[in-house]
Amino acid sequence: MTLGSIINQLGDDTFVEEALARLNDIVLLTRLRAAADAAQQPLADFAAALAGQFLQHADDAAWLSLLAVASRAPDPAGACLNRMLSAALPPVASAGQHRRQPHDAGAA
Repeated sequence: MTLGSIINQLGDDTFVEEALARLNDIVLLTRLRAAADAAQQPLADFAAALAGQFLQHADDAAWLSLLAVASRAPDPAGACLNRMLSAALPPVASAGQHRRQPHDAGAA
């Protein structure tokens, strides 16, 4: 499967759902579901939109990385989707970081 055919299938809910299931990346899937729920969008639509963001904004290094991953992967569609979604999802604060809440301002 070529990268072009993968990109063309991103609008197909069945393709996106099956590709996500094949990823075996529970952390990415959990992050995607949480972000899709927060955006009040179906998972497949949200994933397709994220992949579109990657396609529009990726620099040369990101594209080269995507092509390298796809060329070595037994499932190029899943590998491409994983790389695009991972790159486009906003970063998650690590568990060890504490965000200062407004009520914490006086405590220090």
